[in-house]
Amino acid sequence: MAEHTVINPAIQPSSVTVINREIAEAGSGPETDSSVTISEGTIICDRYRVIKQMEVSSGEADLYLCTDGAEQFVAKVYKRQFAIKQEVIDALLTIDSPYVARLYQAGTWNGFPVEILPFYENGSLQGKTFTEEELIERIIPNINEGLHVLHEAGIIHKDLKPSNIMLNNDGKTVAITDFGISSMIDKDSTVLVTKTGMSPEYSAPETFKNLFLRESDYYSFGITLIELFCGSPPYANLQPEEIEQYVSIQRVPCPENMSPRLQDFISALTYYDITNRNDKNNPNRRWTYEEVRKWLDGEPLVIPGEGTGNVEKTMPPFRFMGEEYTDPALLVTAFAENWNEGKKLLFRGMVTNHFRTWNPKLADMCQEAEEQAGRENGKDDVIFWRLLYRLSPELKGFCWKGQIFESLPAFGRDVLERLWKKDKSQFSYYSGILSEKVLSQYVSIAAPENEKLKKAAEAIEDSYELERINGTDMRRTYYLMAYTLSGQKLLLLDGEQIRTCDELAEYMRRTLAESFGKFEQLCHRLVDYEGNLDLQLETWLMAIGKQDQLETWRASLAE
Repeated sequence: MAEHTVINPAIQPSSVTVINREIAEAGSGPETDSSVTISEGTIICDRYRVIKQMEVSSGEADLYLCTDGAEQFVAKVYKRQFAIKQEVIDALLTIDSPYVARLYQAGTWNGFPVEILPFYENGSLQGKTFTEEELIERIIPNINEGLHVLHEAGIIHKDLKPSNIMLNNDGKTVAITDFGISSMIDKDSTVLVTKTGMSPEYSAPETFKNLFLRESDYYSFGITLIELFCGSPPYANLQPEEIEQYVSIQRVPCPENMSPRLQDFISALTYYDITNRNDKNNPNRRWTYEEVRKWLDGEPLVIPGEGTGNVEKTMPPFRFMGEEYTDPALLVTAFAENWNEGKKLLFRGMVTNHFRTWNPKLADMCQEAEEQAGRENGKDDVIFWRLLYRLSPELKGFCWKGQIFESLPAFGRDVLERLWKKDKSQFSYYSGILSEKVLSQYVSIAAPENEKLKKAAEAIEDSYELERINGTDMRRTYYLMAYTLSGQKLLLLDGEQIRTCDELAEYMRRTLAESFGKFEQLCHRLVDYEGNLDLQLETWLMAIGKQDQLETWRASLAE
């Protein structure tokens, strides 16, 4: 088979040439599926006798309990002829680690790949939960060592999750298994560009663009730990495109009952920015083997996103709002929370003067903002806002005029809940955000590669401008903003949450059965006498993908 050389244009380490066999195989024609059950007593790979087919579900393969003498094994018979790459098999055969499922032998049965693996009587970690102490003392060290062994052998797993981690027969340690979509990288390569299957709930932001790194496995490691702690991954039940949007603009949400220490650890494993991955002196990069080992040993480490990169972190004390700050990132957060006071100090030159002798680069940023404010009247707020993100690129969340939200989705949820409660107190706040086009600017800062989200933000801002010019109800734009940013797909009617058009129809049928008068009121509430849809209903229908049907309906009214 011809080998393809793929260069990743976004990241160029010392050696990025990759033999990308997946793309070549993707064009090699359809594969035949295996659907024949292997009978009891059949000998596989010349020595392993089939006892029975196992009930454990595996979409890519059938599993059979086998014996060789007194020992029990599992024969994994893939359903596709080219399900696992030969170079991955060759590498796995060299690995002998308690933290990686051992591949005893590889062969074929009727032309389909077969792997002989250990029999794990305790099953996988899927559905199991662990205390924080158990995770730190047992699970984290084992998975870290297992990933290290795999990466040293040149294997990127690409699908780490609880169902692919087995509880060893000692009932304490765990081993990584299931290498059906794993890939090899050349010895000196660190980047793999590939087309592959994956589990979106556990996948790193870069993998949605078909870019897989050693760091990508560690991102999946972090998501796995959340599930092992609370029973479900943070993005369960979301569509892949929704997950891709969220992971590029927000920190992975951790359970509230998880300790700050473990939350920081997971935040470090799932840090979204891979720009600094090869700069060992920059703390703002996703953790991998060495950082995890040091963290387990109790060494103090800077959490990615909490530091300021290569800039000296400790600065001379700056007194603000009764507190002294020596960390510029914390000072910037304090400015964001105390908007007017921070803005006043900046435009009086006090922040510039403080930074001048310590960090001239930051001082220049402040001076530029001062000069811009002098030229552009009435733009103080947006100039100050831009400066905050320049001074601290790792500023958490979305901030504006003293309010800080964990992320754009969190802001969207807050807007939606206030609209449901008919709370108009924040309308002028929303107006300021949209008139200054803060949403699209924030996406450009926080997720510059997310073109889909940027276009959505620009569409919201355009809708606001149109509503302002026409003098129409701004709530339509606010609902549009709430649904777009939050990812929520709920219509709230009289306290009842409706998710689909079928559920809406059922709600209307129940209302009609209860009372024709109530049904008539509901109909007029949803569509007025002039054919105008309720604003929440209209934007909800758009959020669930019914835009074309809406346009068709409007066109029919115009005829």
